[in-house]
Amino acid sequence: MRWLENSPERYDAGMNFLTLGSVGKLHAAVASAAAVTPGDRVLEIGCGTGSVTALLIARGARVTAIDQAPEMLEQAQRRLAPDASVEWLEQTASEMDRLPEHAFDSVVICLCLSDMSTSERAFVLREAALRLAPGGCLVAADEVRAAGRGQRLAQLLWRGPQAALGWLLVGSLSQPLANLVGDIRQAGLCVSHEETWLSGTLALVVAEAAP
Repeated sequence: MRWLENSPERYDAGMNFLTLGSVGKLHAAVASAAAVTPGDRVLEIGCGTGSVTALLIARGARVTAIDQAPEMLEQAQRRLAPDASVEWLEQTASEMDRLPEHAFDSVVICLCLSDMSTSERAFVLREAALRLAPGGCLVAADEVRAAGRGQRLAQLLWRGPQAALGWLLVGSLSQPLANLVGDIRQAGLCVSHEETWLSGTLALVVAEAAP
């Protein structure tokens, strides 16, 4: 949710409020899926304040963390020990093609895809797939459009206060993804796991390269 990036010191509290406390469970599930074995090489796209980064490091991963906002990177660096096994890169997700191909055991994209345009999202997912080593996996988590009619109505009602707050802060707001699984499959990846929180409005998808 890009509109919170202007206030990194309030980002974590804001995300916790907007997800009704579910973001912590989401972060833990992302880290668990992405860092299976100590020493795993993880590329984290849009690391934000480092909440997921810290969990990945705790699981023994070696992390390359990228974010386009220097304020967010500074906040993330303060969260972790100076000798943590993290390479911090200030760049956009669209600059991922600068990174070596087939170099990571997993690629993490948490709460970033919904901030992107359709074309940018497709590019980032394709490039993420190219960064995966053989047997590697993509772990994507984001806000998604609820499936059921009642859930969609509840989501629409809840997004009213979200939209008002976001517009007052920075004049923008992300949009729930209509088909996260489909977007990932379009990138040539095979979805192996999917789970949701918050009445189906937050989703975690794990996918591997097609055989």
